Amino acid sequence: MKGTPVSEPAPNVLLIIADHANAESLAPGSPCLKPNLDRLAAEGVRFHRCRTPNAICSPARASLMTGLFPSAHGIWDCTHTQRRGWVDLAPGEFPFFSERLAEAGYRTGYFGKWHVESSGRLDRFGWAEYDLDVHHWRGAAAADGAAIVLRTPGYPDHRLCGVLADDESRPLPPHPAFEKGIEFVRRAAAGGDRPFCCVISTSEPHDPYTPFRRFLSRYDMDGIPLPPTLRNPATDKPEIVRRMQRVWSGLTDADWRRLRASYWAVLSQLDHEVGRALDALREAGIEDRTAVLFTSDHGDMLGAHGLGTKGVGTPYEPVHNIPLIARLPGGRGGGREDRATEANLVDLAPTLLDLCGARPIAGAQGRSLRPALEGAPMDPGENYAEFYGQRFVYTTRIVWQGDWKYIFNPGGVDELYNLAEDPHEARNRAGDPDCRAVLLDLTRRMWARMKALGDDSLLKSGYPTLRTAPIGPAG
Repeated sequence: MKGTPVSEPAPNVLLIIADHANAESLAPGSPCLKPNLDRLAAEGVRFHRCRTPNAICSPARASLMTGLFPSAHGIWDCTHTQRRGWVDLAPGEFPFFSERLAEAGYRTGYFGKWHVESSGRLDRFGWAEYDLDVHHWRGAAAADGAAIVLRTPGYPDHRLCGVLADDESRPLPPHPAFEKGIEFVRRAAAGGDRPFCCVISTSEPHDPYTPFRRFLSRYDMDGIPLPPTLRNPATDKPEIVRRMQRVWSGLTDADWRRLRASYWAVLSQLDHEVGRALDALREAGIEDRTAVLFTSDHGDMLGAHGLGTKGVGTPYEPVHNIPLIARLPGGRGGGREDRATEANLVDLAPTLLDLCGARPIAGAQGRSLRPALEGAPMDPGENYAEFYGQRFVYTTRIVWQGDWKYIFNPGGVDELYNLAEDPHEARNRAGDPDCRAVLLDLTRRMWARMKALGDDSLLKSGYPTLRTAPIGPAG
């Protein structure tokens, strides 16, 4: 496919955001069935090293909207879990990319899960049309014994997976967010007077993983692979990991296989909806004028290190490595697997504004990925993430540089992994004398990033009992 430069005319944008989708599940060769996302990647670019700046919904989504890390925008936990004044954004406090696009004449529409701030008044953040009550499939769960429920004494039961009743003689019930988004796209295309930006945001595949039966039946339960670290004792990891492992210790291998199959089946459903959206662009005659991006706020552990769901406080690849697939109008620069560029959700706002020729966000902490999208040389860079403990109120910082990853756990055990040699993070090398130089280099990079971001809480804490890093900020 050949297209004209994306800046003339201004491109439309379709951004699809999943919840809990990890990159491993959507990578080439994964057991997950995802033909439409594979087609999108074949016509665009798949970034293999995209990270979330924070593996919790609200901080990550606020970073996507603003191009800022959580230490800058201040959303450090989910907006429904803390006092509103502690985790909220006021209109005008930080520019959203949607405000810049609206300013540039774009029609804007947002449909589905928001979870960025507390008001739900998206018109105050540049979204002219929105509907937040359409974020998940609706259907009756079949009572056929397919559910797995996590039971912990003194805590409420938590449903992990199930299956939706399904009449396969009828078309699949459409996802409400995709229905609203596709309707918006068709209206915008028919108007044709100005470009649009449409976001379709789903709650899926967030637990409980509840696919329709027709999608779950596509997976051979006995053939579902288990993660190699499922039964690892995590003796070289922080104590919190071992404590959380006990929560999941009652699940059998068969349970984990069903959980993983159910999760992939929900992703297959989403893939079906992605195909509908791509078809709608083609039918409306605007495929060659629309940039399409697919990503997620964070991933899911899916049994890695014996943990499930988002693994709050676990800084490992299944939750931090997220999908980013992007196709420019006309497929320009596409057909590539980008295995080098360190991308981050904070890069999405600068990238979209660059592609659309809109005014950039001054002080954005992400960078535009447009060169990588267009196939031009680009500094791979390093990557970074922050964690503020959510309800446990402990902290971590993460640095990726080349094949190495360093995790600063000031209240526990620091971790160092070579992801090329050890992609499942099974061997912590932070205490390996042969890796001391790498450890110190990444620690210095962490301090430099904190300084650049204004993350002063740790950076300026020289009090004796807080000196737990391998080397201090001035080292």
